Amino acid sequence: MTTANPVEEITIKPPDLASLARVTAVVINYNSGPWLGRCIRALKGRGARFPLVTVVDNASDDESWDNLPDMPGLTLERLSANLGFGRGVNHVLDRLETEFLLIINPDCLLVPEGLVELIAELDEHPEAGLVSGRIFDMSGNEQRGSRRQLPGPRRILNEVFRFRSGHGVDLTHLPSPADATAVEAVSGACMLLRTRAFRDLGGFDPGFPMHFEDLDLMARLHNSGWSVRLVPSVAISHAGGVSSRQRPVRVMFNKHRGLWRYLNKHCRDRWPLWSRPLWWLGLWLHALIMVPVVLWRR
Repeated sequence: MTTANPVEEITIKPPDLASLARVTAVVINYNSGPWLGRCIRALKGRGARFPLVTVVDNASDDESWDNLPDMPGLTLERLSANLGFGRGVNHVLDRLETEFLLIINPDCLLVPEGLVELIAELDEHPEAGLVSGRIFDMSGNEQRGSRRQLPGPRRILNEVFRFRSGHGVDLTHLPSPADATAVEAVSGACMLLRTRAFRDLGGFDPGFPMHFEDLDLMARLHNSGWSVRLVPSVAISHAGGVSSRQRPVRVMFNKHRGLWRYLNKHCRDRWPLWSRPLWWLGLWLHALIMVPVVLWRR
């Protein structure tokens, strides 16, 4: 009697890298230094043509542009003014011809095999408009915001004061799901979208100065009948804050402006009119308190 070798019975199916031809990656760059080149090299793997990559440079004045690799399928556009993140993506929206759009920060590293998994998830779930993986810092720790809920007044309070009665926006303190699942929100640092869904929504809301445009997009996807999914097996590295650390106070104030716009846009039914002046005052007091903290961290 012959016993089968269990090692011989295991077959590993290679990822279908051909699906990468269905994706255009859009990278909005502003003074990202060598990270921009690293991001593109990771996406391209060994220099393949696919996925297509479009870099929109928001009038950088560093050397990030000089570090770009010479690879097929790479389109570069330098702007004379800084449009910001959301408007920078919208700038190329009408020119996108692929089925999927990958919006990825220049300080993110996603390999082709991980992107293939995200494509397969959208193929398996036609009701999904957006998918992402888990975001890790360069030390291998899951970043805050990698898994999260959409903001609301109660969740914001839980986030700030760490109330035990409920969860805030960030969910990374909870165990990660074992399998891919529908969620309220994922990190905006790396998002794979159906181009049709993104275009039907008109792209990002240009009224968000910086930050919260990603959560606004996910809220609008849900409102339009699309779902958002998380694939926890896909790991994405994110240095974080490469561009924003050059102007931390401005970025911090824009975060507060973005939150105020988000709450006014999406949370009116959960937000009594009488409380809004108190929220406005508390929001900007928090911003002022954070100024020395932000400067110290810098």
